Amino acid sequence: MEAIRAYLEKIKNIPLLNKKEEEDLIKKAKKGNKEARRKLINSNLKLVVNIAKHYAHFDLPLMDLITEGNIGLMRAIDKFNPRKGYRFSTYAAWWIRQAITRALIDQGKTIRIPVYMSELIAKYKKIKEALRQKLKREPTRNEIARGLKIPTEKVEELELWAQKKTSLEAPIGENGNSQLGDFIKSEIDTSKEIEKFFVRERIVHLLDFITNREREILDLRFGITDGKPHTLAEVAKALKISRERVRQIEKSALKKLKKYALEEQKKALEF
Repeated sequence: MEAIRAYLEKIKNIPLLNKKEEEDLIKKAKKGNKEARRKLINSNLKLVVNIAKHYAHFDLPLMDLITEGNIGLMRAIDKFNPRKGYRFSTYAAWWIRQAITRALIDQGKTIRIPVYMSELIAKYKKIKEALRQKLKREPTRNEIARGLKIPTEKVEELELWAQKKTSLEAPIGENGNSQLGDFIKSEIDTSKEIEKFFVRERIVHLLDFITNREREILDLRFGITDGKPHTLAEVAKALKISRERVRQIEKSALKKLKKYALEEQKKALEF
């Protein structure tokens, strides 16, 4: 706890950036300006802490979660494309959560494999074996990614999940009739949180397909950036529009997301 208190004390007075400051620092950081990169990282350290707190009931200490989240933050700077139109903090939140969840997958003890990921793991293994037979060697992540029609980063994540799945299914006991997963307590809260992460992850990925206004409203309504959902009234007040208009835009945006999500799921699961 002392380490956490010292860290929070260290970052509490770091000022947040407005949109213009953020855009300027992004441009400079993208050109290799180390000072701009440092300022961009520091200004988002409190965002990492806020996100990490949502996972504090898992197996890893909060300081470890924050450290992993900071790694995700740094990766977000490398990956961010300012031409997409949304703020860096919205984009960074996805990478922060992904880094934290990867750490939980890799190091945690009570993670249940979601159905969605089990399906992708099965396809990953099938594609990998097919490529191995065709190429007469171990396929690279890029080759597997092309076969699965997903980003290379997702292949890395699939590998982590596959390792966790393998370890949970490994036979143990005197007769080898049991699996490690049988001896691990299934925590409902943990499972739900991981499922929520994947829903959130897929939504953030699909945000590229909707307008800036729709993205802004979904971000506020579902707490995509800070994990804090807001009511129709709160969003309407913040954006200075009527609650009915917020509802209409939200409904339209969700309809689009559902359409694109179904199309992507079909692509991901068909051979």
